[in-house]
Amino acid sequence: AQAASAGADTMPRTTEEWVRYLSDFTRNAEMVVDPKKFVAALATISEPEFLMAAAQAMQDPNQYMQSMTSLMDPRAYTNYARTMDPNTLNAWAQALTDPQFLNAINYTMTDPGKLMRWLSAPMDPKLLAPMMNALNPNQYQRTGMVVMDPRLAGMAAAPVNPNWYANWLATMATPQSYGPTMGNFMQPMYGGAMPMPAAPITVAPTAPMAVPQMAFPAFPPMALPQWPMPSGYPMLMPFPLPGYAPAAQY
Repeated sequence: AQAASAGADTMPRTTEEWVRYLSDFTRNAEMVVDPKKFVAALATISEPEFLMAAAQAMQDPNQYMQSMTSLMDPRAYTNYARTMDPNTLNAWAQALTDPQFLNAINYTMTDPGKLMRWLSAPMDPKLLAPMMNALNPNQYQRTGMVVMDPRLAGMAAAPVNPNWYANWLATMATPQSYGPTMGNFMQPMYGGAMPMPAAPITVAPTAPMAVPQMAFPAFPPMALPQWPMPSGYPMLMPFPLPGYAPAAQY
């Protein structure tokens, strides 16, 4: 396990390893966390050989499947969440004021030998290999066989798997995902939840409240006055209107 961890922490050496490293979303943010790794990555990706290796890797279905699988891995969140650690900001603040770091960046971008390598890149046979590979029928056959790859079925079934969401939420809620400093800051005191005394809650018995009954006086029944209605007029018109003649009674 220690050998595997040490191998995971070592930086790539060849151009092909750099392509796999940068396409791995569980590791490629290390060059943002560490300024020294950033210089090493900048020195590699600014070479024309890296461009040729990346063009060949883009035509490899296996490389695409590995990259997409790492993108859906919950460790990808931890990979980028570490950039919020204060140690990362402190390391970059010191690097930007370090003359050696600035000289390394300047030399990487203004290397005369690198400029000559870029000028001679169009005559490199490695540059023509991806172009000629596009005319190879086997390339399209390999791409068509991707639909039968079990990894593709696993990626398609991941969004409907509740455990996939549970793993992502657990990773986001873990303080160690944000680096050692942020992890210790977000960790509760006493190494866990603060103990609270469980005091029993007692409720004193209370007597039911006596509501006084108020007696209201009885009012005598009220009789509405009855007005006599003239005969021969409608009920809605109790008073005669000028110029109105009642209709004949049938």
